[in-house]
Amino acid sequence: LNTANDESDLALGPARPATDTRTEEETRSGLRLSEYAESARRLVWNELADWYLESLKGRLMQDGADREVARSVLVHVFDNALRLLHPIVPFVTEALWQRLPAGKTRPAEFIAISSWPVKMDVPARASEFENVRNAVIALRQLRADYAIPPGKNIAANVVAKNSGEVYEQEAAIIGRLSSTTIAMAIGPTAETAAHILLPDGSEILVPLAGVVDVDRECEKLKTELTQLDRQLTALTARLSNEKFTARAPANVVGMERQKQAEWSERKAQMEEKLRSLCGS
Repeated sequence: LNTANDESDLALGPARPATDTRTEEETRSGLRLSEYAESARRLVWNELADWYLESLKGRLMQDGADREVARSVLVHVFDNALRLLHPIVPFVTEALWQRLPAGKTRPAEFIAISSWPVKMDVPARASEFENVRNAVIALRQLRADYAIPPGKNIAANVVAKNSGEVYEQEAAIIGRLSSTTIAMAIGPTAETAAHILLPDGSEILVPLAGVVDVDRECEKLKTELTQLDRQLTALTARLSNEKFTARAPANVVGMERQKQAEWSERKAQMEEKLRSLCGS
């Protein structure tokens, strides 16, 4: 919400700019309505709906003080999100805002005359949720790579780079959002496992025995890698041919070089996947 506030304020510019004291750059900044609209949309659709609401469901189903904290944060964020959206989606946001709990979160009679959202202080550890998000995204991608059915629960071991506190505390959320049972581990085991390296240096090891046919998956992966290597070799030879690069249009050569970079990256990923899964 704070990020969306900053982005929206920057895109819109000051409400009453002092033109006599502003530089030309400051005068031309603001009123970038498409950027403002995208920032507000991203807050509601991606951050609030895709992540916060999904991670919140377990807390809302349990009685207690934590449930009320979750409800309060949800109401506050949705209230402010509606205020951000109101200038470009006036009628729907007004109708929804009127249905929010009355009180401190809704001091004005109408959203149109309510105050514009302002930043709030947040705990320093709030940024650690990015670790949770990265773990969920990586596990979902692994499930897609190995065609693991959505309803099949799998096990995963997290080897934390520094402190594994966030992964241990949020294991239930990571597990629910990725259909995975999360456990903490000190290091790799002798089991055949898929290996995931997270941006913070932590690792996730997913034992695949009994989940996928490892031998069949290895054969399939080797075949795909051989085909890709053959295509990449031919493409590299073509780009090394001076006659081709000199005669072909620049945009064609550029597209081929981009393809070469993408295929090279894909090859490296497949080789790493082959090493972790098949040991070769």
